[in-house]
Amino acid sequence: MDEVTVAAERMHQVTKELSRRYQFRDRNAICCHGLSVTQCYALDALADGGVLTVTALARHLFLAVSTVTRILAPLQRKDLVRRRRGTGDRREVQVAITPRGRALLGRIRAELVATQRVLLAPLARAEREAVLKTLEGLVKAVTRWQDGCGPGQCGPVSRGPEATRRAGGSR
Repeated sequence: MDEVTVAAERMHQVTKELSRRYQFRDRNAICCHGLSVTQCYALDALADGGVLTVTALARHLFLAVSTVTRILAPLQRKDLVRRRRGTGDRREVQVAITPRGRALLGRIRAELVATQRVLLAPLARAEREAVLKTLEGLVKAVTRWQDGCGPGQCGPVSRGPEATRRAGGSR
């Protein structure tokens, strides 16, 4: 095996384990507040992105519009988000985080940041910066890969038109 393939396999194992552990960490912290991890991701996207259409939110979360609609229903019942019909196109549904949703998300984020602080505190400043710079670079690389990932454009792995339709896109 060549050096890049060995590194790619190692990266797969490391990111798989990191993702798994973070999902459990997120689930443990977020579930204490009566939300699923996905509902929290939706609130987070709305807090950062402002008013979004359900289609745009689905695209951001890499989920089908119907799935996002189901995720939003309990959030609306809890007064954490507000949905309304679009002004120009009545078929379009816009969603925004409410002040109550923003306050809850603030508490959740504070808990998650406290966890990050515990993880980063033992590292020297240079190590923290190196970790963060590497993670930021990885996010940029994955984003570039995803943005250019149309049918047949992703090398051996392609999301294909069906996955794109489920995510609310139209490539």
